[in-house]
Amino acid sequence: MKSYNYNSIDNYYHPAIYDNFNYKDSGDSENKIYQKIRNAKDKSVFSSELISQITDWPSYYHLTPLRSNILRPFLQEISTGRTLELGAGCGAITRFLGELGGDVVAIEGSPERARIIGSRCSDLKNVTIIADLIQNYSPSEKFDVVTLIGVLEYSQIYIDEPDPVQFLINLAKSFLKENGVLILAIENQLGLKYFCGSAEDHLGRPMFGINNSYTEKSAITFGRKELTQYIKNAGFKSIDLYIPLPDYKTPVSIIYPKGFEDASNAAGWDISPILSGSVVHDRQRPSTPTFSLECAWSVIGRNGLAQDLANSFLFAIRADIPLIENNLLAAHYGCQRPAQFTKETQFLLTDETLTTQTRSIGKTDSLASEQWTLAPYRSGKLWFDELLLVVNRPGWSLSDISQWAGIWIDALRLVPPQTPNSTIAELRHFPLLLPANYIDATPTNFIVSKTGHGYFFDLEWNFSTALPIEFVVFRGLFLTLHRITSCMRPANDVPFKLFDITKIIMQKYEMVISPDDIDLFLAIFNAFQNQTQDLPNNIMNGLTSQLDIANLPIRKIFT
Repeated sequence: MKSYNYNSIDNYYHPAIYDNFNYKDSGDSENKIYQKIRNAKDKSVFSSELISQITDWPSYYHLTPLRSNILRPFLQEISTGRTLELGAGCGAITRFLGELGGDVVAIEGSPERARIIGSRCSDLKNVTIIADLIQNYSPSEKFDVVTLIGVLEYSQIYIDEPDPVQFLINLAKSFLKENGVLILAIENQLGLKYFCGSAEDHLGRPMFGINNSYTEKSAITFGRKELTQYIKNAGFKSIDLYIPLPDYKTPVSIIYPKGFEDASNAAGWDISPILSGSVVHDRQRPSTPTFSLECAWSVIGRNGLAQDLANSFLFAIRADIPLIENNLLAAHYGCQRPAQFTKETQFLLTDETLTTQTRSIGKTDSLASEQWTLAPYRSGKLWFDELLLVVNRPGWSLSDISQWAGIWIDALRLVPPQTPNSTIAELRHFPLLLPANYIDATPTNFIVSKTGHGYFFDLEWNFSTALPIEFVVFRGLFLTLHRITSCMRPANDVPFKLFDITKIIMQKYEMVISPDDIDLFLAIFNAFQNQTQDLPNNIMNGLTSQLDIANLPIRKIFT
């Protein structure tokens, strides 16, 4: 094995002489990340200290706990084995690997980034960081897990071989034990958002990948079939494709291979809501979209094209066929919130029966002991998806959107009412009070079955008191309208402000609220949003600050 010197100040190993490796973020980003991590007392995946330091895309990318979700399908193999992370970046994933408890070796070509990883993992004795080029690394032992996450696309730039892409996949395979797994994540050259106008991630230009404008010395991405062939050429026999959503960088959901099988669809499984629901979480979605990504994902899902048009790929690759087949279809992660509220929901198919199970994942070292809460799988139309269809029809009207809202409002009115003394005095003049957990009974948590019956689901939040239906509708309408990422131009009488549309719909359903009621609703809305984000009560939340200024996101072209 090659010998390395240890940098005790920054906790990483390095060769006596560095090879040239000039990859870095723009400006002074690496140094800023280093200072933020070095000064933090809590360096864990869910560190509220580090999350509070997020100010821009680089700091979000390197500090958000969403990064670690890409490896959650493989927790068992990682926590009980030895893992080699090739191209470790600034250590967001390294930290997660280390917290799982297995032995970890992280290779990073940039010394500036290696010292960031060293600081992020300074309290993890099971993690070794080496600042060296991947092609220079020669371990004495092989690994149970090897990762290539956001690395393969740079092979043409940093590897001097006739076929650098094939070379890197072959090299990664050489580090694996016979029964080991290679985890490979990369953008899809033919990802849907790139057709919609998103810039190619590495070159920063729209349609760059779609037009195949790559050169022999540029970063490069591939479509599913082409990349799968590279993997087969390396001699792998088992190739499982997972789809991380909205992409591999910050996944909020992952669809497992079984989630794409015909048998799952026949049992009533529908991937479309997961596909379309991920769009709003993509911080790199197109600023001027050419079509509704949400609506397109629904069509793509039901036509079996999601694996080909996914924005990113996540491959689990093995030399031999896996012995155990699990029953997981997909997983969704609520990691955009404080650690104590962070959850994972899995969707399962067992004996032709669909179910869900949910657990807390806010503490990495307690995952094995967390208990699952089981629930039935609700099939039907997700009501937010129905709204997307409404607002993406040319010239949609107030009548259209009011009719859509009425189905949801009628379902709320069927909920058994609470007594007046179950709420605060300022709200007791409202005639219909809903249970405290109905604060989250929004159209995004409402499904209508084929028989027309409506179901509320995922009502995990509880307010301190019962709430008027007027407040639930006020908050639910604004939140749901704010979630739309693009729409067609409506009829001339439709106001552009989301707040105005909310008030008009409420008035149609005889929900008249005074200016004093609105002020109180806004205060409750703001306090609750701050609670879910672990923010002080006395500050204006970023979402509620949009209440009077947010407009319909009307597409500027093809309207």
